[in-house]
Order: sequence, then C-alpha cells, then structure tokens
Amino acid sequence: MTDRLIRIMRIITLVQAMPGVLARELAERCGTTERTIYRDMDVLSAMHIPIVHQGYGKGYKFIGDFSLYPLDWTEKEMQAFASLSNIMEQIKPLLPEDFESAYEKVMAVSYKNNSDFQ
Repeated sequence: MTDRLIRIMRIITLVQAMPGVLARELAERCGTTERTIYRDMDVLSAMHIPIVHQGYGKGYKFIGDFSLYPLDWTEKEMQAFASLSNIMEQIKPLLPEDFESAYEKVMAVSYKNNSDFQ
C-alpha cells in the first residue's frame, strides 16, 4: 500500500473514533501537515466518503451511518487490547461506567473476525 492510502484509511478510522477531530490533530496522529490532511479530505470527498467539516474549531465527523467494519487491526494491536483484561479489575474505578461492556463487545467482534488471534 502507498503511504497516502494508509494515511487516508487512518483518517477514516480517526474520524470514526473521534467525531469532531481537528485537522491539526489528524496531522499530528498521521505524521503529516494540516495542508496534507486538507488534500486528503478532498480525496475522501471525491470518493463520496461522507465526512463533513463542522466549522472552524469543530472538526470533522461522519454524516449518516457510515463506518468501517469489521475491525481491521494487527495481531499486536489485538493482543495489546486483549491484555487489558488482566488489569481490568484494578483500573475499573478509573474507567467510565460502560467501558467494560464496550470492551466486551469489541473483544467479541474481534474474536469472531480474527479467531486465529485467540
């Protein structure tokens, strides 16, 4: 894959995970400039990916029910996330109320789609 394609897929993932993410934040996370992010957003628009800019200081979000599915993460990412179960009881007081159920759902989808990572 080209660097640009990888970056565009990362932008889609970041906008999905962080509605309202700013171009500056996308640039930092993608290791590029804001100007490059703006060009990538033009490419996404030309591809009819429903990302909209909400206005100055309000960032980007998806319109409608667009999302990437299923999870497409590496074995190392899966193992890192799965390792949270080892410390879940210790950090539970620090987590939002519904984190544990969300974690279980993500792990269920992940195990279903990546049974070789178990």
